[in-house]
This record gives sequence, C-alpha cells and structure tokens, in this order.
Amino acid sequence: MPDILHRVGIKSSSVATVYDALATIKGLSGWWTSDTTGNSKPDGVIAFRFGPAGGFDMKVLDLVPGKRVSWLVVDGPAE
Repeated sequence: MPDILHRVGIKSSSVATVYDALATIKGLSGWWTSDTTGNSKPDGVIAFRFGPAGGFDMKVLDLVPGKRVSWLVVDGPAE
C-alpha cells in the first residue's frame, strides 16, 4: 500500500501554538477528538477515539519543534 501524506495549512500567530496543537495530548484533544490519550513523545502511541465509531492508534515517529510531526497508524479499522 502506498504512503498517504497529509499537509494541512493552518492560520496562527505562533508556530509554537500550532506545534503544541499537533504534538501534545492536550493540543490534539482540543481540536481533533476530546477522547485522545497516550504518550505523545517519540516511540509513544496516541489513541484517538470517536465514540461508537471506534478510532485508531498512531505511533509517534518524529517530532521536530516548529517543523514536523510524524505518525504511523499502528491500529484501527480495516481499510
């Protein structure tokens, strides 16, 4: 299966604010799903849940403050 890469444009007055929204459990639960748990450090796994619809788990591959957040889906619904 090919890789799927997403690039998202965000308007913000601060690169640090955007990074925190993507790289911390608090930030992710504030805009993606409030049921976000796990370890947001490299090699950690973050669980995103969407009620009865289920969810998925992402392994944190890389974090470069102000530059990059990289995850790999490690569990979730079948394709």
